[in-house]
Amino acid sequence: MGEVAAWPGGRAPAGRGFLGAPAVTPQAGALRKAEATHAVYGVPFDGTTFFRTGSLHGPGALRTASAQFLPYHFDYDVDLGERLRLVDCGDAATVPGNAAATFANVRADLAELYTAGVLPVVLGGEHAVTIPAAAALAEHLGGPLGLVVFDTHLDTAADVAGETLTYCAPVSRTLELDAFPTANCALVGIHGPANPREERLWAEEHGVRVFTVAEIESRGVRAVTEEAMARAWKDAAGVYVSFDIDCLDAAFAPGTSGAEPGGLTTRELLQAIAVVAAAGYSAFDVVEVAPAYDHAGITATAACRVILDMLAGAAV
Repeated sequence: MGEVAAWPGGRAPAGRGFLGAPAVTPQAGALRKAEATHAVYGVPFDGTTFFRTGSLHGPGALRTASAQFLPYHFDYDVDLGERLRLVDCGDAATVPGNAAATFANVRADLAELYTAGVLPVVLGGEHAVTIPAAAALAEHLGGPLGLVVFDTHLDTAADVAGETLTYCAPVSRTLELDAFPTANCALVGIHGPANPREERLWAEEHGVRVFTVAEIESRGVRAVTEEAMARAWKDAAGVYVSFDIDCLDAAFAPGTSGAEPGGLTTRELLQAIAVVAAAGYSAFDVVEVAPAYDHAGITATAACRVILDMLAGAAV
């Protein structure tokens, strides 16, 4: 079933991994030996978060929450164990207080996954982990690439007090890469009073398509997601999808650093995921689960459903 070994500088999942997946080191040889097709990979880092910290515990919470689910998904009538070879590559080697060094480790590990032909499922951690994860895809596929982000916040900050590697800037940092044209970027679920005017102007000036909650209400989440995915895939070699769990209304996802009322319902997000999976994707992440603020594990459970529905939709 694959090698079980120490993660150099990182941490292996306790016991079996996400959804009972076997533990395999993030090395191309070990992944090939395990015949892996998809790999869960945690990045327990929240070193740039300045409000409601704690998302570094997200990967562990997601693995724990996954224990209540089965590989068989009723809605898609598919058994993930029969269609996919899912493994758990443990957690990245994080460097406390050093985003650049941590992100370099993430890029190196994900390069091993891509070398082995494995699709990464990245578990945050704060939303800044999208920066190295998207960069790793760009290094693997080149470009052009599409970017679709489900989020309450624009995350297009130029910097925060001079710091450019921050959880307020995963979109702006990713779109600075030559491989990600802004014309292939869509942000879905944006709303509320925690989006600075400067970030709105940045998105408008760079031609980023922003789908607000109000537009989703008027047009329907499926229609909006179809347009977002079509935009991302236009002449693209691949698409990276990021799910900030705070795209959900705070009633459905209180356990996150930026919980806000007025977001998507869990059912709406799962409907959107069905569209995303049908359109296809090259890698994805689920970020910003902060279990210290969760109630009865509902945020981690919702995040698990995001992962399982993305995998099930791809499997069929």
